[in-house]
Amino acid sequence: MMARIGTDASRGALLRRALLLAVLLLGVIAQPSQASDTDLQAVARNLASHRAFYTLSVARLDPRNYRHGIAGGLSLEFVHACDGYVLNQRFVIETTTDDGTILNNMVLNSWEALDGKSFRFKLRDEVNGDVEQELKGEGKLSSRGGSVTFTQPEDTDLDLPPMTMFPTEHTVRLLTLARSGGNWLQASIYDGASADAYSEVGGFIGGELPVETGANPVVASLKGQRSWRIRLAYFTSEKTQDTPDYEIAYRLYENGVADDIVFDYGDYAIRATLKLLELKPRDAC
Repeated sequence: MMARIGTDASRGALLRRALLLAVLLLGVIAQPSQASDTDLQAVARNLASHRAFYTLSVARLDPRNYRHGIAGGLSLEFVHACDGYVLNQRFVIETTTDDGTILNNMVLNSWEALDGKSFRFKLRDEVNGDVEQELKGEGKLSSRGGSVTFTQPEDTDLDLPPMTMFPTEHTVRLLTLARSGGNWLQASIYDGASADAYSEVGGFIGGELPVETGANPVVASLKGQRSWRIRLAYFTSEKTQDTPDYEIAYRLYENGVADDIVFDYGDYAIRATLKLLELKPRDAC
């Protein structure tokens, strides 16, 4: 479960996910089968409450890029509560450029109903100590589509198309498809990071990875867990474009924990390395 991220004042601190469109041209992507409610519920029940901390570093940097260095951290807390999913995230990213240092500090707190139909969120994004963006609102979905109503900024609404998903529902769908051997999921997603757009997301699920052995002490608590490589491509709904705004590749465990993450922005990429993971017991409901 992740939200979005970036490193510049122009982009804000927005967490991104990714998929290379080239795989579409190779013809290796099959359309997903319809998941049953039983399958979806089984995957959702397995999502683990956890705290994780990732260090951020340069994965790739074009020599002509004005950025010289990127460092920082991502802290994440996911709670599988009795009435929904709570996701608290904080990104602190320092980018060294020709003109000095840019410090992004973004906090995104959200709650999503267990049935995926309701979503509340609050975002505060600062750049060099100045507020770049503040958002607060609530999203509702139905079979005919949905909408987001904002209390900050006031008097702002965003329409969502039919079949839109909120973030945790999207993760559940990816995992359900992975367990059944599927490899492609197309979805519209709203995650609380924009007041004027949702994202069109293409997702490719790679082959299943070897079961976690726990040899790495950081992920020892994931011993025996199945996992898959995921690649996602995000397109902004308000733009007409042939290439994604950003891409993400990561390892997704069957309990919802993510590891080995690369955020790709084209002329540079950021690696998020899992340094601390604490699984928490789920409350009795």
